[in-house]
Amino acid sequence: MDNHDAREAARRRHLAAQVEQCYRQLPIGLAVTCVNALLLLAVLWEVVESRVAALWLAVLMSVTVARFLDLRAFRRAPDPGMAPAQGAANFTIGAAAAGVCWGLAAIMLFPPESMPHQMVLTFLLGGMLAGAIPLLSPLRYAYPLFAVPIIVPIAAQMMWPGDRLHVMMGLMVCIFGLAMLASSRQVHRLFRDAERLRARLDSSIEAGHALERLVRMDALTGIANRRLFEEALRREWRRAERSGEPLALVTADIDFFKDYNDHYGHPAGDQCLVAVARAMHEALARPGDAVARIGGEEFAILLPATSLEGARAVAEQVRQRVLALNLPHAASRVGPLVSASFGAAVSGDPSMVSPADLLRASDLALYEAKRGGRNRVAVHTS
Repeated sequence: MDNHDAREAARRRHLAAQVEQCYRQLPIGLAVTCVNALLLLAVLWEVVESRVAALWLAVLMSVTVARFLDLRAFRRAPDPGMAPAQGAANFTIGAAAAGVCWGLAAIMLFPPESMPHQMVLTFLLGGMLAGAIPLLSPLRYAYPLFAVPIIVPIAAQMMWPGDRLHVMMGLMVCIFGLAMLASSRQVHRLFRDAERLRARLDSSIEAGHALERLVRMDALTGIANRRLFEEALRREWRRAERSGEPLALVTADIDFFKDYNDHYGHPAGDQCLVAVARAMHEALARPGDAVARIGGEEFAILLPATSLEGARAVAEQVRQRVLALNLPHAASRVGPLVSASFGAAVSGDPSMVSPADLLRASDLALYEAKRGGRNRVAVHTS
């Protein structure tokens, strides 16, 4: 992925988060819209024509229902984040339509003869402007398109009579509206920065996890390295102590691997290690079994809840898998193919009081396998 694609993907993620936040809060906005509309009509019913009030309410409720249906469609989408631009457009259009409806209230429901009712209308619209900031500001244009259609008509209506009080009220509405627009812009900036910080934090956490995995994996073979093996050995040892089940450990060496490297070269030696590691990994059937590369040509196989005979059987199966690779080894003093020697040990012996004791017993069995001619399995007996 080039820089342009990465930036575009990041932009889409940020936009999707903004859209998700707006739709998550939309039910609050719709509920407040319905309640405030009914309260406003209850106060103004005696000073405005009922047909005009009913018409305005019908328009507002139609827009509110449309926004509710849009919310349902968004929630039911299989993956709303797949089309964030469409979601942003739909939400912004809904916010603008709601703003137009409330702006129409300033025109259709404005009582020219009653200053107290004018103040009620103005204060309610101001409350709508202030309350909408946290609901609409995550999307850049949603709040301005909601607020401007409200600010302009109510400010004009207040200034229209021309007397000093109305002009001052109109100017106060303009100043308040500009302050709300500035606040919305700041909230949008804060949300955007918070989302970017969250994205960077997620990326850092993911990178940390990836690095953590890397430092526990063998770079050449792709299986666990000695660090991860030792952690797993300690963990399984504690589990075996609690459950009373045996814990088996098999250690293995590729026979005469130094001679293989000297004869075929280090690149071929690396390929041999990769092939042997894969064969060992594929030979393990149970999910809890694990193989690790713990040294140059040294491997370890951890077998929870496995008896000594079970460990011997697994080691023998792995030994045959290594032979079945049919990798030529002209420098071997065992046979013509790459082979490996195995030593198995199991916990439960009174002399074993720590994971290190189990590893030491397995190494002793491996030494016996080598001394017995290599390409074989030996087990540790107390």
